[in-house]
Amino acid sequence: MTDAPTPPPAPPPSSGSTDPDRTYGLICYVLQILSVVTGLTAIIAVILAYVRIAEASEWAKNHYIYQIRTFWYGLAGTVIGILTIWVLGLGLLIMLATAIWFIVRAVVGLIRLSEGRTHADPRGFWL
Repeated sequence: MTDAPTPPPAPPPSSGSTDPDRTYGLICYVLQILSVVTGLTAIIAVILAYVRIAEASEWAKNHYIYQIRTFWYGLAGTVIGILTIWVLGLGLLIMLATAIWFIVRAVVGLIRLSEGRTHADPRGFWL
């Protein structure tokens, strides 16, 4: 017997769509980018992602998982940077690297969202 192939996930709405998950995803990515300056908007973004993930379509869940992981990895990098700041400024370098990584990851997510694409591994550390 052969296993029937699983059907592909539902395609994301077109870029001109008013899908609320696309809008919330966009808001979360923008809040993440702004958080590098403000420091607090990432908390709003992760709360919004946690609230929306249960009811989201599969492609939107992919983005919410990516946003949630970005928040927690970014928080971990920031805490490690703060804890190691006394080691010849190593913590400052860690915090700078974390901020750059965080921005790049959020921008890549934003681009993929706007193009209607998902992340290959939303739970992964890299892009």
